Amino acid sequence: MDRVSSEAQFQGARLVFGSGSERQSLDAAFLISSLLVSVAKGDGSISDVETARMLDAINSRLGTGNAEALRHLSSAVMSLANDDDIVLRLTQISHGLSREEREAIFSMVLEIALADGILDPGEAISINLAGQILGFSQDRIYSELRSIDPDYHA
Repeated sequence: MDRVSSEAQFQGARLVFGSGSERQSLDAAFLISSLLVSVAKGDGSISDVETARMLDAINSRLGTGNAEALRHLSSAVMSLANDDDIVLRLTQISHGLSREEREAIFSMVLEIALADGILDPGEAISINLAGQILGFSQDRIYSELRSIDPDYHA
């Protein structure tokens, strides 16, 4: 699967694309969870505050309960640790999203990075990668980072 069709659409938490026997789906929850976990652990650990914010974000965005949201987050943690092609997989999923969906996910990423009130350098690196995965320009990503921390320099 090289590209996600521009005709992709959400069906629940699944991103469905293609038609007929070529119809495939990717888990949009996987993209969201992976980006949130990546940013949350950018400072070396995931705090209770960050976990609570991630659960809230997933629950509100995908309409899940805490048990399902925790399952998504656990899956993301395992994939981030073990999947050598994780960036490619996440980028493929993001290609099927609308600009509005990508904006919403990026806002969630920024919210998680600020959960503890401090922008750690590791979190800034993770935000940069998340922005790239979501297809945003470096100027846009750096602008967001500077809006969070006026002293931020790439």
